[in-house]
Amino acid sequence: MESLAGRYLYKLAANIASVPLFLVMEAVLPRALGPAAYGNFNFSTALFQNITNFLDLGTSTCLTTTLAKRPREFGPAAFYARVAGVVPALGLLLAACCYLPGVGEVLLPEVPLWLAFPAMLWAWLTWVGRVARGMNDALGLTAASERVRMGGSVLSACLLAGLYTVGVLDLPVLFAQQYAVLALTGAGFLFTMRGSWERPLRWALSGKELRRYAREFWRYCSPLFVTALCSVLALSGERWILQFFSGSVEQGYFSLSQKIGAACVLFVTALTPLLARELAVAHGREDAAGMARIVDRYAPMLYAMSAWISCFVVLEAPAVLRIFGGESFAEALLPVRIMALYPLHQGYGQIAAAIFYANGNTRLLRNISMATAALGPAATWSLIAPGDMWGLGMGAAGLALKMVGAQFLSVNLLFLAARRSVPFALGRNVLHQLACPAFFFAAGAAAGVATSALGDADDLFRFAVSGVVYAAVTVGLAPAVPGLFGLTRADVRRGLRMLVGRGGV
Repeated sequence: MESLAGRYLYKLAANIASVPLFLVMEAVLPRALGPAAYGNFNFSTALFQNITNFLDLGTSTCLTTTLAKRPREFGPAAFYARVAGVVPALGLLLAACCYLPGVGEVLLPEVPLWLAFPAMLWAWLTWVGRVARGMNDALGLTAASERVRMGGSVLSACLLAGLYTVGVLDLPVLFAQQYAVLALTGAGFLFTMRGSWERPLRWALSGKELRRYAREFWRYCSPLFVTALCSVLALSGERWILQFFSGSVEQGYFSLSQKIGAACVLFVTALTPLLARELAVAHGREDAAGMARIVDRYAPMLYAMSAWISCFVVLEAPAVLRIFGGESFAEALLPVRIMALYPLHQGYGQIAAAIFYANGNTRLLRNISMATAALGPAATWSLIAPGDMWGLGMGAAGLALKMVGAQFLSVNLLFLAARRSVPFALGRNVLHQLACPAFFFAAGAAAGVATSALGDADDLFRFAVSGVVYAAVTVGLAPAVPGLFGLTRADVRRGLRMLVGRGGV
């Protein structure tokens, strides 16, 4: 079994290596498709991905939590293989409904209806890969899993770059490329688990075992049904409101801003599945103090990593937008700046949710999620709808503003509730949420001023130099203010000793 530090370093290294691949893919697609087609692709796939996540109903999280607690028991995986078949069957049925007279025009306004089935298949393959990767993390197979993920990313980037170079990258070709990569990657995730259980694998389950697993999954997942339903209605409804009132081009602007926000959170996503597993293991030992130590140790670190990137992207958004979207996405500047702030609280939110999943208190998680989700559609309407329908007509920027605000509210409510069962330092974490971005914004602004003579706001050379200055200033000040980075002075001394040791070799 790999250590937590070792698994995190492997995931972090894989995420760092995937950054240029991600940049290649997301710089190619907007240019190849244009704002409207890019918006149609992202809206249709997001709609069916939300539906697939709803059909999941938290069962995949229950599976990974169970495997983390009982890694040598194959029964949960055998049981889940029976449950998982329901997801594609119901998903394809819903996609078929889009071809009924009048239904598709309502569900997918301004979107070619032929996208329904391809988008549903894409969402299902993405879900399969996510479940299989979560199982790898639960079983402690992070290194092998990350090698598979990196292989899939390299393949995807090479294929997209090649298709774009020869000028054949359109929506049908894009879906075919995505299917090939997702299927191969998902198969790779499943292959890495081949030695996790004793052979031969016992797929047959007795009636008693089926009933036992069904009760276990039901107790875990049944409180999440209403949450999942509210979530799919809220998330799909928000994108639908944007599509209906603002059209495919604004949908493309928002999609690009969302992708840039996702790039800012790559470092955070490396650690959160591992922390979720460690929280589940600590809860299995009834070690609340151990769970608190995990939160206090890693939550500020995750937040600092997100803030370090997000604050710089907010300040340097014109250059970032030129890299990703080009001239056709020039009007996406405000949505990009707003959505760059979205990753700030994502790490905190995933850790808080992991606490509820670990202790099985999904009912409270459901209640909090429902309370915040209920505000979403009304807020989205008021920000996006035109003035004659009681809205501000903000388009993509409106949805981005709603997303960031809802994230901030829901995460802090989750942390307040989680504090009842896990005695972490709430006040210190809240103070860190305020001080950390203020420091990075100040450092980023200083770097921008220092390099302003080198070019305009969207000049790529000035942007690169500004990034080097920003990194040098922030990293250079880390030993003086380690708490802002989620570190301790002992961490800094240990890091310096490692650097000195390596330098002396």
